[in-house]
Amino acid sequence: MSHNKKLVLIDGHALAYRAFHALPDDMKTSQGELTNAVYGFTSMLLNVLRDERPTHIAVTFDKGRTFRHEIYPDYKAHRTKMPDEMRSQMERIRQVVEALGIPIFEQEGYEADDLLGALARQAEEQGVDTLIVTGDMDLLQLVDEHTRVLTSRWRFSDTVTYDLEGVQRRYGLTPAQLVDFKALVGDKSDNIPGVPGVGEKTAAKLLQQYGSLEGIYEHLSEVPTRFRKKLEAGRDLAFLSRRLATIVRDAPVQLDLDTCRVRPFDRERVMDLFRELEFRSLVERLPKPECTRPTGVPHQLSLFSEASAAASAAAPTADYQIVADEEALRQLVARLKEAPVLTLDTETTHTDPMQAELVGVALTDAPRRGYYIPIAAPPGDAQLPPEVVLEALAPLLGDPARPKYGHNLKYDLTVLQRAEAEIEGLAFDTMIAEWLINPASKNLGLKNLAWTRLKQQMTPIADLIGKGKEQITMRQVPVAQVAPYACADVDMTHRLVAVLEAELKEKHLWPLFTEVEMPLVPVLAAMEMAGVRLDVALLEQMSRELAARLGELEARIQEMVGYAFNVNSTQQLSDALFRTLRLPTQGLRRTKSGHFSTAAGVLERLRGKHPVIDLILEQRELAKLKSTYVDALPRLVNPRTGRLHTSYNQTGTVTGRLSSSNPNLQNIPIRTELGREVRRAFIADPGWKLVSADYSQVELRIMAHISGDEGLLGAFARGEDIHASTAAAILGVPLDGVTPEMRRLAKTVNFGLSYGQTAYGLAQTTGLTQAEAEDFIKTYFERFPKVREYIDRTKALATRQGYVETLLGRRRYFPELRPGSRATHNVRQAAERMAINAPIQGTAADIIKIAMIRLHRALRERGLRARMILQVHDELVVEAPEEEVATVAPLMREIMESAFELKAPLKADLKVGRNWEEMEPL
Repeated sequence: MSHNKKLVLIDGHALAYRAFHALPDDMKTSQGELTNAVYGFTSMLLNVLRDERPTHIAVTFDKGRTFRHEIYPDYKAHRTKMPDEMRSQMERIRQVVEALGIPIFEQEGYEADDLLGALARQAEEQGVDTLIVTGDMDLLQLVDEHTRVLTSRWRFSDTVTYDLEGVQRRYGLTPAQLVDFKALVGDKSDNIPGVPGVGEKTAAKLLQQYGSLEGIYEHLSEVPTRFRKKLEAGRDLAFLSRRLATIVRDAPVQLDLDTCRVRPFDRERVMDLFRELEFRSLVERLPKPECTRPTGVPHQLSLFSEASAAASAAAPTADYQIVADEEALRQLVARLKEAPVLTLDTETTHTDPMQAELVGVALTDAPRRGYYIPIAAPPGDAQLPPEVVLEALAPLLGDPARPKYGHNLKYDLTVLQRAEAEIEGLAFDTMIAEWLINPASKNLGLKNLAWTRLKQQMTPIADLIGKGKEQITMRQVPVAQVAPYACADVDMTHRLVAVLEAELKEKHLWPLFTEVEMPLVPVLAAMEMAGVRLDVALLEQMSRELAARLGELEARIQEMVGYAFNVNSTQQLSDALFRTLRLPTQGLRRTKSGHFSTAAGVLERLRGKHPVIDLILEQRELAKLKSTYVDALPRLVNPRTGRLHTSYNQTGTVTGRLSSSNPNLQNIPIRTELGREVRRAFIADPGWKLVSADYSQVELRIMAHISGDEGLLGAFARGEDIHASTAAAILGVPLDGVTPEMRRLAKTVNFGLSYGQTAYGLAQTTGLTQAEAEDFIKTYFERFPKVREYIDRTKALATRQGYVETLLGRRRYFPELRPGSRATHNVRQAAERMAINAPIQGTAADIIKIAMIRLHRALRERGLRARMILQVHDELVVEAPEEEVATVAPLMREIMESAFELKAPLKADLKVGRNWEEMEPL
């Protein structure tokens, strides 16, 4: 065998199937195209190329029915057809293979397995060793001295390579015996019958003793009677099964080594395809162009060509300059004063702007140009004092008439304001713009936008600061490396503006961008910097009390089970519930470890089956509350300010709602007494108070406005309790006869239908029967017919154009509903439900943002010290000096209720107090 040649054969369909089932089914492009199978296949292919470095390569695919169907019509009869979600990805997989210049083999009448067997045999005859890459263990029968098989384990990226020794170690059999093994035990997935009554242990033992299927039947008289009878009766099935299971090695396919030679590929073709698929993470595993190659010159690269470590992928012809002395800084400021716009970016030491220290500032006023001003650098590198830099830049940064561009400007604004630099005139944030255009995008990073929109591959930050334990800060990186990186950031941002602005205007998103989202940036930055005070002592007391209660609960749970175990271990808990206590398991799913699930939904279904269930649910709730909030919140207090500074994510949802992290304020529980105790720890400074304004039933008011339903509009106009009014209308009782239970049911219907809830969903959440839920919904729509019209109209619109809009023009896309979509029925139904709610929830998000902008501006214009500190769901919280409360409260009400004109007018409920929980209505 040649030691210089190695052939890699990829089992196309098997690898694609493995990836499809192993990787998450929410891996989609921003346009909604499912890519989990394509990504997994491509990732494995690139891994093999990198690790094995073959000299030759080919991919095989199945093609229609095979000869096995002729000799046994029931072959693979139980196999479900390929899911539509995977079928749509197979063409993409072929595109990837072809773009990389890899030949494809397929043959009518033969499976890919047969082609792999034939190609491996021919490779051996031509002196070439073979590695077969597959997700199908059947191919282990091909393993010999010159052929190995690589398969993925349970985790797709975890692989194992089998040689002769590996097969023997795993199965106790030789590769050739694996075919006879399957002939005896059969294969349910391929509907190969085998010999009825012969199991795996018996088959392995017989083959180890007699060597082969023929050997077993030659010595049948020696086999124990109970197995001999089964083997005698199943002789024909055994030999038929072996024929079905045997990979033929003389399939009509010809291995031409020159055709399969690893050769150069068209990098631009691959990059264009990866951009469409949004596979930026895989680009790093492709070779890069060499830095000496002129831009614009077509080029091809070998699958294994080395990229120059010094390659600058961002813009080789750009003019990037380091400004590291005061004279150069003065000249730069003079130049930029003539510029109509300014794009800026900061380099810092931390991703948290409240902890980050300024390392440098990058600026540009034109494409392919950039200036980097170092402020902190390694010893020996030129740098300027921060006060000198910020004083020089102050006239530029503080000029509201000079538009500022950036990517994630809230971060830069916070960092610079903490350094006592004022910035006015924030005009364009490319991250926010991209999010408005593609709200479902999971990657709004600048590197990804430069790649997908400008076809520019930028340097990853890890190339400068490293990863993991070896990671350093940007302050430790030489200025000569930081400067081109930082300049490329402002250069790409500047170039993106024109591209994104055109699309915003084309999609009628420009007013929403310029009048709502961009003015919101400094508001959120101010809220984050203000932070909120925490009563740490209260939380520490709660932690002690919770720890004691959890100890009691765990002791009682163990006592009921009958032995000590770790209640927090899902596997040990599963054993306790289903093996020891023998609770019913019918309909319960198993986890990957094989244990029955103990998820919250499962425990809820088991309520009433044993008293231990209530204790476990209480223990779970308290443990989560303690770890997620009571113990975690004090650790998040900034040691410099003594306050908690949550981070508001403006681009974190597809609906337009704000989200928050560190902590996630939206998830603080308020329905339980203990959950509300957590809110009591959010307090005002001494001499200050918290003023809360919460929109009342804002989404139902928007539903009434959009649908125009007279029943809903009338109830709001009369100032009625909308849930009680709904209950009276659909249950046929007087308004004063509505019970709390009736009102709760009506509330569930009111909110559920605005989220597209079905009768099944209503029955699940209320305890009604399916028939009762259907009658309830039917009566509701008879009473409020225009709500039904809105739902039908919105579903039709989403199907026709692929998106819906809020009252302010915010879009949410639903490619699953477009004609020609291969989405399943369940996926389409879920998309329809989201489409019904999107205009309502999105409009509510738009309205509260408008209120926040106006309130922030009003507080500043009036010279008040009061400041917005929290935004959660439909609620705004302001911290105000006690003497300002009488001014701030009516101002909040006026601004929030006039933020947007609805036919069902907005209403805000106001409260005031020293903490977030104990507040008095105003």
